[in-house]
Amino acid sequence: MLLAFPFACVGAARGALLPPRNPAHALRLDEHIQTDCTGVHDVSATCVDESVAMLNAGRRNEGLGPLLLPRNWARLTTPEQIFVLTELERTARGLQPDTGLAADWNTAARAGADAGSDPTSSGSGARGFLAIWAGGQQNPVIAMVGWIYDDAEFPDHSSDTINCSGASSSGCWGHRDAILRDTQATACGNRCAVGAGYSPEGFSATGPGQGRESYSEVFGIGAADNPDRLMFRWTSELRQLPSCERAGDSCSWNGRPLVTATGAIDVRGLRQHASLVAPWFQWHLYWHASSDGAVTVSIAVALGLRSMAVTATQGATAVALHVSRRPGDVFVATGRLGQGQWTLHVGYGTPALDGPAPVSTETVRVP
Repeated sequence: MLLAFPFACVGAARGALLPPRNPAHALRLDEHIQTDCTGVHDVSATCVDESVAMLNAGRRNEGLGPLLLPRNWARLTTPEQIFVLTELERTARGLQPDTGLAADWNTAARAGADAGSDPTSSGSGARGFLAIWAGGQQNPVIAMVGWIYDDAEFPDHSSDTINCSGASSSGCWGHRDAILRDTQATACGNRCAVGAGYSPEGFSATGPGQGRESYSEVFGIGAADNPDRLMFRWTSELRQLPSCERAGDSCSWNGRPLVTATGAIDVRGLRQHASLVAPWFQWHLYWHASSDGAVTVSIAVALGLRSMAVTATQGATAVALHVSRRPGDVFVATGRLGQGQWTLHVGYGTPALDGPAPVSTETVRVP
């Protein structure tokens, strides 16, 4: 599955079985690159909040409560973080959590992450396995967004998922189905060992801004009473979770990071209700300001837009510029501003189907 985070990719899941009640459509949120997430591995507080905001949009769409990360999130290894996210997605839906990560299952998952593809083996103690992979995402939260909420067709019947478009639907919700497996065929009783893997160099995409991060998971089929040594246990991690996460899906939405129709809210480092959605398409902006305050801004975009709005701000002063459209998807904004430094806020009128409209900013100085 190709994602619109720069050159991110999710592979086709192996052997996935269908759990009940998948969404009707994929949630188109992964395309919106967040302004404070870099193109490579990013575990900064703001980027993690932005990533959780996208995942929470998927949860809100399904009528679930928000995701709250454990207190020790920053101290967990990336495979441990993948495992914790998996179990939080399972327990939010009332599914039994897996018991923990086993050393040989982690080894199998890491081999897939290193190769940049679905793992091709598993640990011991199971009759079979399911495997999933993702590459290029800045952190495992974003990878989980792709696996759980963006793994099928969009409302317009397009899809970023391999084998899930047009006449073929075999790959729809495959990654999600593996994570949320809950059938007799995949049941593992009361000792459910799984594996999670991460490689900082496993994704082979090349080019500017491309992350090489690679993530994978392996789940056992019929892995009851797995004999492997568990190196990370869900029951031990529970004490790190807020009480509302330990009591099922009962956490409040108040103050939680969330992507809304106008952008992301409640993200650290950003003023309340400010939009974080940056253009996921190419754009070029040129401006000129004269000594009499006349300002001209030319913006070329690599996407057919419905409209564009440009506002200049200086402290509490805001001036809306007049925008006209030119041939070749070029917009020209004109106006008159006072002396000094101004911030241009460009709003891109993308189709409503694409979700929150992106915004970019540019600093201009009037002589």
